[in-house]
Amino acid sequence: MIIGIFGYDFIHPKTTEILKNTVLNGFKVGAVFLAPKINYSNDGKILSIDNSQVNNEARDFCTKNSIQVLRVKHDNEDLISSIVLNKDIELGLIGGARLIPGSIIGLFRKGIINYHPGKIPETSGLDSLYWSIKKNIPVFVTAHFIDEKVDAGFFIFESRVKILIKDSVQAIRKRIMKKQLELNHMVLKGIEEKTFDLKKIVRPQKNKRLTSQEIKQIMKRFERWKNFISTEA
Repeated sequence: MIIGIFGYDFIHPKTTEILKNTVLNGFKVGAVFLAPKINYSNDGKILSIDNSQVNNEARDFCTKNSIQVLRVKHDNEDLISSIVLNKDIELGLIGGARLIPGSIIGLFRKGIINYHPGKIPETSGLDSLYWSIKKNIPVFVTAHFIDEKVDAGFFIFESRVKILIKDSVQAIRKRIMKKQLELNHMVLKGIEEKTFDLKKIVRPQKNKRLTSQEIKQIMKRFERWKNFISTEA
């Protein structure tokens, strides 16, 4: 099974860690598709593409492991299609990506996997940790095959993230990243061995992006939320 990884061409820890974890666990990566940084306006319109930034850590790792790297927008069907066909890439893996169109998803015979840092559908969309706090629910990492909708598709597996009463937001984020890497090895092994019974994700709508003021209000619940959902005995 040959894997293609979607990521970002600027400093982005998840892109780099998913790439390293995949290779170091013995899975073959045929190519890495790194999207450039895009600057958006407040209403979501593209202002500019930042060509000054690159993901040097991911690029250096690929060079050392003879993996092809492409700087490409994730909706560039012509270029991605030519690489997928040439390298016989079967499975896509998201280390970082914007919405991927169905025409790109369809290029991968085994589909494209994402690790969402929250429970789906409850925290679908951006700001998943803050939505977990707002909705007073535990934190999960959800592995799923994507479709054209945000954080939807087919459910593979979810795993709860340990939360300690003393945790800071940063400590929780680090543990979420660690959980994504743990799931990556297990899920890729399961896909190879066809051990998962997939089910369609029912997600009527995704959560909106939170404003800084909304996040500030949500964080007033942080300590109470930790005490409620802490996994400490």
